[in-house]
Amino acid sequence: MQNSPIRVLVQQRIMAPYRLSVFRALAAIPRLDVTYVYGQASEDTGLQSVLNPDGLKVVVNKNRFIGSNDMIILQFGLLRSFFQLKPDVLVLALNPRSVINLILFKIAKWRGVPVVWWGHGIRPRGRFAKLYTNLCSKADATILYYPEGAKVLEKFGIPKAKLFVAWNSIETEEIAELATPYTQDREDIVYVGRLIPEKKVPLLIDGFEEAIKKYGISGNLIIIGEGPDQVTVEQRISNSPYKDRIQLNGAVYDQKSLAPIFNQSLVSVSPGYVGLSAIHALAYGVPMLAADNEPHSPEIVVLEEGKNSLFFEANSVSDLADKLAYIHAHKEKMMQFSEAGQEAVLKTFSSEQMAQNMAKAIFYAAKGSAFIGSVSPMVFL
Repeated sequence: MQNSPIRVLVQQRIMAPYRLSVFRALAAIPRLDVTYVYGQASEDTGLQSVLNPDGLKVVVNKNRFIGSNDMIILQFGLLRSFFQLKPDVLVLALNPRSVINLILFKIAKWRGVPVVWWGHGIRPRGRFAKLYTNLCSKADATILYYPEGAKVLEKFGIPKAKLFVAWNSIETEEIAELATPYTQDREDIVYVGRLIPEKKVPLLIDGFEEAIKKYGISGNLIIIGEGPDQVTVEQRISNSPYKDRIQLNGAVYDQKSLAPIFNQSLVSVSPGYVGLSAIHALAYGVPMLAADNEPHSPEIVVLEEGKNSLFFEANSVSDLADKLAYIHAHKEKMMQFSEAGQEAVLKTFSSEQMAQNMAKAIFYAAKGSAFIGSVSPMVFL
């Protein structure tokens, strides 16, 4: 038993490109034999699912989406994978919309297989709070993206020992090697993310135009992404008097292709809610400009106004334009933002650290010295 690897089945809705580095790091941890089960992305999300990633053991199933905004997600192949692979530990996405997860959770517990939930936890609006609490109380461990999520569950009575935090991260190690020093000759504005209404990319185009008209700012606006709002964005660009200064590059996931863009960018802008784009930009040493009142994801905590980022009034074209002009006029301060932002991200957010923290939860769920005795000490740092 001491030398047997722990067979881990990790369920995901999709295999997002930005998650590959984390999953490779998790699979490389001694004593873990990890298989990832997932499906294709919904066309409504603007996300992409990698079907045959190198270096990972995967099972690709067919996802079925019901209702608007993927209200219900069905992944029937997950049940088959569970019975075929017979995992020692099961890691499931903590998402009530993933109905099969709820069914498999009960099956796994009935069969004595430890279950680890992984997700955001109870949302700020408290939807499904009782369900989340019930699921996490019966699970063997729960992984949260940020400390506040763990604290909320702890207040609801979940034992602290069963709660683990793995900050949502991307390949910041690779980014740090590709990033070049921030200099005052930068002029471009970059947006990287999905083209969906909630991201409000047309607002960014409006603000960019206003900053040119009112302040005569230089540089180009570079938009990287794709999604259901793409036609709207394309039409907005084609109608712009400054369309020659706006580039729509489509989705780009490879860091070696993204690096030249970030390395010439003065600022990265999030006109809607902030997600992993905050980690992405600051890892390259590019300061962030974000809306001040949006339903941001947990990654917003890395943005410190006046230290590595600035905020503009949400939905305000004029304030967005003013802030863009301010950034162009204060490049020396932006150099300070660059250094502080990169330092903050590299200290806390990395795919390696995220994988190590996930492994802690898996080993805890596996329970007992029979597994833990021969585990690399790095797992418990």
